[in-house]
Amino acid sequence: MRAHRVSSAAILAAALALVLSACSNEATPPAANGPLPGASTSSAPSPSATPLSTSQSPSATPRSGETFTTADGTLSFRYPTGWTVTPAEGENNAYTVVDAQGKERAVLRDKVSTLANLSLGYGFDTGFSSPVPGIKGPAGQDVNLVVQGYPGQGIGSQAAVYGLMAVNSKESLDRSDIEIPAGGYFVSFRGHVPTLEGANTPSMEQITAAAKTYAESAEFQETAKAITSLVLHPEKVTRVGCIGGGNRYEKLNGISCDEAQATFDRVYKTGAPAGARSIETSDFICFYASAGEKQTGQADVICRSKTTPDSLSFEMWPN
Repeated sequence: MRAHRVSSAAILAAALALVLSACSNEATPPAANGPLPGASTSSAPSPSATPLSTSQSPSATPRSGETFTTADGTLSFRYPTGWTVTPAEGENNAYTVVDAQGKERAVLRDKVSTLANLSLGYGFDTGFSSPVPGIKGPAGQDVNLVVQGYPGQGIGSQAAVYGLMAVNSKESLDRSDIEIPAGGYFVSFRGHVPTLEGANTPSMEQITAAAKTYAESAEFQETAKAITSLVLHPEKVTRVGCIGGGNRYEKLNGISCDEAQATFDRVYKTGAPAGARSIETSDFICFYASAGEKQTGQADVICRSKTTPDSLSFEMWPN
């Protein structure tokens, strides 16, 4: 058999092709972005952007690569390089997400003790719904990012509102914070933008259409990618609750587990009726949920201090 001889020119050409190929695959490092004190950021890969509509779901990864993690490590999400995440002014455990132009895109609120009590808690469904796979509802339900048209309470106050909602939730979007049962608190990730500014009396159809148009915009597609990348890290959640006397105590606010058990036992044994479904002592009042309220996920009993209800309260569930 005759051996084949390879010329030195062919060897040089092959080596040059390998060098050029390696150079073309080098990744350009993302621009630096200062981390929030007490939190961590890290780089993530940059997938290609895909246009969205109300019938499409945004990718769980924004198209550039920063990761924000809360100080206790329980929550994280990704956002584009050039955006910033800073503590929300005047709020604890709240973080404002701002884009490169300085516009607020959303606010993440962690460790929320109770749902908001709003006089106007409803919106008009736009049909936009996108899964948030990194977090689950209190009974393990899937969670979606949804967009609604909000009628407001005055001229020019109409808006597109967006936030997290557990599948089959009975609450309005304004009260749709996601409950973290293991921690005994709620989490929300939401935002809003004005629509129909200057309109005197827009109809429900106009409000809904304006919100749907915003849901289809390039701006919201970018925001949606950040919100839907939210991840809860259960191993980092510190349980705020306990079990005692056949009951489970959660959402402890300003009170220890032992104190909550003793308080409920005292109110139950020595309290006087206060209305149809409440018992009270001189310092505490405990509200008993109706059958309908229990079906929507409310605790069997909610007890609050009569003098400082916002800073001293707990919930009790049958174990």
